[in-house]
Amino acid sequence: MRIWFRLPMVLSLLGLCFMSAHAQTQPPAADDSLTNEVAALRKSLQTLNNRLQAISDELLAPGKKAEDKSLDSVRKVTTNLDLLAHAEQRAEGLRKQLIELIEKETAYKTRMTQFDEDLRPENIERSMVGIGGTRTAEMRDTRRRTLETEKRGIDNLLNITVQSRIRLEEDVRQADQIVTKLRQRLFPLIEKEIDKINPPD
Repeated sequence: MRIWFRLPMVLSLLGLCFMSAHAQTQPPAADDSLTNEVAALRKSLQTLNNRLQAISDELLAPGKKAEDKSLDSVRKVTTNLDLLAHAEQRAEGLRKQLIELIEKETAYKTRMTQFDEDLRPENIERSMVGIGGTRTAEMRDTRRRTLETEKRGIDNLLNITVQSRIRLEEDVRQADQIVTKLRQRLFPLIEKEIDKINPPD
């Protein structure tokens, strides 16, 4: 009775041993799935490594260096364009100042001509018409001295304006020369870069 009572336990142990031996000779379906996942991961890792290598080769390739040089060339052109714009603005500002000085000079010269006319004795005499009194001669002298003082002041301003205008004309000439040189050097570079982008037919 004791043997029959222990038989199910022995059969169970034999079953486990059989399953273990079978497992060693033929893996279950779950192991196949795990193996497939590992293989897929290895394949993905290899693909990633290949892509990283390709990117590295692309960055270090001679064509990439040429592209970097091209970018440097574009930066230089942009910098020169900014420089040209500032030079043109400076030349334009100096030219406006020169125009203002020429207008002042013209106004001062007109005023000087008017002083010469006002200082003529007959015109001083005419300015005294209608002013009565016994001190007419003294008033004429005062009028003449006043006009001469004003004339000297305007003459000083005229001389200062003429000197400033001469200096400013030289500044404008030099500024225009700088703009011309920048244009002569820059425009061929711009055309060259445009040809690289859109090659001529």
